[in-house]
Amino acid sequence: MTTRSTVPALIVSGSFDAKTGASWGRYTARTLPRSTAVLIPGIGHWVVPQSPCAQSVLASFLARPTAPDTTCAAGLTPQPFTITPEPETA
Repeated sequence: MTTRSTVPALIVSGSFDAKTGASWGRYTARTLPRSTAVLIPGIGHWVVPQSPCAQSVLASFLARPTAPDTTCAAGLTPQPFTITPEPETA
């Protein structure tokens, strides 16, 4: 069943979300005409706690649900992915 609503909604997705992939944010927004979908690059499932930009977007949505400020997301890029090797044990 598809949810349809005209209530303002904020859809925040992390590009590294393995639980609910980022494409689901755009898909969800299709039937919510007053929604704002934001993709935060380099973040997994817990987007708002891990991203100062997502926190800013959420705060602006609460202040202006029909026009949140999403400009911080435009310049974000994922941090380089590295694996720290475990130290050798003797």
